[in-house]
Amino acid sequence: MKKTLLMAAVLGITPLASQAVDYSVKGYASFVAGMTTDKNEFRPNIKYGDGAYDESFDFSPESRIGLQLTAQITDKLSATAQVVSRGALDWEPELPWAYLAYEINDNLQVKAGRLKAPYYMFSDYQDVGYALPWISPPRNAYIVPADYLEGINFIGNFSTGAIDHTIEIYGGTIDDTRNSNTKEELDVNVDVVGVSWSPSYDWLTMRFTYNEAVTAELHSPALDAFNAGLAGFEAAFPGSVDPKMLRRAASDDQKSSFSGIGLKADFEKLFIIAELNQLEWPVGIFAHQKRFYATAGYRVSDKFTPYVTFMKNDDTPGGIISTGDPALDGGLTALSAASDTTGWAAGGRYDLMPNVALKAEYQSQSSDLTYNAEDVADTFRVAVDILF
Repeated sequence: MKKTLLMAAVLGITPLASQAVDYSVKGYASFVAGMTTDKNEFRPNIKYGDGAYDESFDFSPESRIGLQLTAQITDKLSATAQVVSRGALDWEPELPWAYLAYEINDNLQVKAGRLKAPYYMFSDYQDVGYALPWISPPRNAYIVPADYLEGINFIGNFSTGAIDHTIEIYGGTIDDTRNSNTKEELDVNVDVVGVSWSPSYDWLTMRFTYNEAVTAELHSPALDAFNAGLAGFEAAFPGSVDPKMLRRAASDDQKSSFSGIGLKADFEKLFIIAELNQLEWPVGIFAHQKRFYATAGYRVSDKFTPYVTFMKNDDTPGGIISTGDPALDGGLTALSAASDTTGWAAGGRYDLMPNVALKAEYQSQSSDLTYNAEDVADTFRVAVDILF
């Protein structure tokens, strides 16, 4: 119902077809198949928990189809909505975008509604496989389990000499759920404000981003069960749980911050892409995540582009204080677990047609931590990406 109302609010203001409104419809599809080459499972997307590869060749974890409708209401006002269906969610449609955009002037635009959460260098077209050099962005660095925010953002463009700048300031609420039958459901409700700055000069584009969750509410079966157990233990044995621990483990009123640096360097044939992202919890028990990847690719011809990617996780475990109860301390350790995964990938893209690309990639990961099983699978994937 919420999605239906939002769609109606965005598109319902468009005039009748008899009036001068320009409509455009665009679409994309990615049909991805893959399997692991060892006994571990691999989840290529932090949000879509059902999308997991195992030793059987599977098309569902990352395959998706998207359709975007834009109505140009006036020369300054437009409405946009996008519907996506994913194999990982049994092809049920979802609405990641539904917003109004207004061009204040040639250099300033404001958007309001449901917007793609602008965390990463490729956030705006993360789902459009054809626009990416890889089958999907390196999963280790795309760490926020939410896709969109409902709010407002301002996008400004200006130049200083030979350098072009884009600044985005945004705020809103992330009210998102990771639906899964095979992995714990995660409910996220976050009030967030943030800013990003993207300077570009000829062959070099960079992106700096920072946002804060002013208030964050997180719920999952494991976290809620742990908090219930922690409260019960404190009630039975008053003073046994440090008050700081009760605060850090709370599901409500959490604080977090996200910061990222991105780089794209394009030398015609050779290109380099890198991102360093951090997700921190100042008062929580969750791990402080620090994730990096770098990709180097070479355009052998107009059609064929091979690439290699290096990935590294350098997390810090969350701050925990022992309760003395083995079961509760075990839960604390699991909830605050960090990742030290190191990985590499080698792949290639072949542009079969102007709107069709074929891709293949092999990815290998390793970790010294025994509880990091879903991060360390070796995976082979192939894909067909289409624009229409």
